[in-house]
Amino acid sequence: MIAAPAAAPATALTHLIAGQTGAHERQLARFDDTQWQHYLDLLSALFVLVVHRRFRPGDPAAIIRYVATVRERFDPAGTGIEPTTAETLLYAALGQHDTLPATADTIAAQTMLVVALVNDEGLSPAGLANLINDTNELIALHAELAEREQPPDPADPAPAEEADLPTPDTTAADARPDQQ
Repeated sequence: MIAAPAAAPATALTHLIAGQTGAHERQLARFDDTQWQHYLDLLSALFVLVVHRRFRPGDPAAIIRYVATVRERFDPAGTGIEPTTAETLLYAALGQHDTLPATADTIAAQTMLVVALVNDEGLSPAGLANLINDTNELIALHAELAEREQPPDPADPAPAEEADLPTPDTTAADARPDQQ
């Protein structure tokens, strides 16, 4: 069964977190540019979500210890995760540092941290699916909010001023039967 294009990034990330790296790599190999962008958005949003579930702002010792344990588990050679980058990614997710640019190094560190954080939660397959679905919903909500904040298109007519709006014939109290 082939996953729908919108579901492919979620499927790939699910494979990765479940330790199915071969399936993850095969899924990634079929991505188009839109799917890659959604995958990166999903990875970033999931990262922020699980970081907030695990850490509280203002506890640098917990972050330093956690990065050390992730490096022990996933990077025993010490070449895949640069500790300062990983720590900065965690601080940025907590709003305590500016976000880092998306480079191969930051994406690799973020990916390893996501896998570790989600695996530490010990979720069932259904729990993981729910977490991915919640993350997709957060992405959609964020996109909707960003769209609302777009400046008005100069080609669109100007919004009506408050003085231009018609006044209702009844007051709010008159319209509510519980107020009579």
